Amino acid sequence: MATLNMNDQMTALEIVRRANAPDPYYIIELMRETNEMLADVPAFEANNGTKNIAIQRTIGRYGEHRIYNRGVGKAATQTKKIEDRTAMMEAYAEVDASMVKHTGNIEQARRSEYIAIVKGMGLTQADTLIYGDGGKDDEFDGLMARRNKIDSKIVIDAGGTGNNLTSIYLCSIGREMFHLIYPKGAKNVGVERIDNGLVTIQDPDDSKKKYRVYQDWFQVEYGISVIVPESVIRIANIPKGMSGDDLVDVIIETSYKMPKGASTYAMYSNDSILIKLDKAARDKGNVVHMQADPWGKPITHVRNIRCRQMDVILNTEDRVV
Repeated sequence: MATLNMNDQMTALEIVRRANAPDPYYIIELMRETNEMLADVPAFEANNGTKNIAIQRTIGRYGEHRIYNRGVGKAATQTKKIEDRTAMMEAYAEVDASMVKHTGNIEQARRSEYIAIVKGMGLTQADTLIYGDGGKDDEFDGLMARRNKIDSKIVIDAGGTGNNLTSIYLCSIGREMFHLIYPKGAKNVGVERIDNGLVTIQDPDDSKKKYRVYQDWFQVEYGISVIVPESVIRIANIPKGMSGDDLVDVIIETSYKMPKGASTYAMYSNDSILIKLDKAARDKGNVVHMQADPWGKPITHVRNIRCRQMDVILNTEDRVV
């Protein structure tokens, strides 16, 4: 495993902050409010255009003891090439020019509109990171598609049945483990805003009519790469009635399957899971506890794992077998 340095831990937000790119910084900051994965997971440039090619290497027992005047055999790992692609998400924010003219503050009125749209982009991104379907031309496989079969190693069965179940994703984060990617050569981690100013658009209800709007265009290009299989472990089939204490026990047991050496350990789940964990903290305060993240925000931890909220994770998942 490569030695970690500060660059291995830089999220997209930190990269654009250091690049002094105010628009991308503001966009990612807004998206982070609806996609908490952006708070922890570093972003790296893809090495093959819009795709990233990495080598997944199996670690086994290597090396032999040697005595004088005797040799040892050759050590060789098993490798597998993995290829991940990025997705391109765009949105336009448009407000009627005549309407905002009468607000007294055109920029504030425009900002109010695009803040809501960018936060919505964060939700779309979060949903794709979890439920993305690589069979579609405009998406990539999200975490669920990559972890869709019980195997006791990277997909753990919590025992629930039926179709009112949810999941937790335990992630070991870093350059050689689980991280985000953006296209090669893309500026500002693939995040861009263009202020198109006043433009004329077609009336959506009447193709023969037009009107003037202030228009902003947003683009976010992103993907994920999972290099070490155990760096993303799904606890699936979690039933609604599972107690907080039982949930903590499953998380602790599963956490020992996570690889060593990650820059950050994080757990992604919806609010129903986090509520159970917070309540369990009253009885298991030595394991479940509140602690500030690097930005000073107090969040729940299970041992050294940050518990992040991603409400796009459903409570109506089907049973995984």
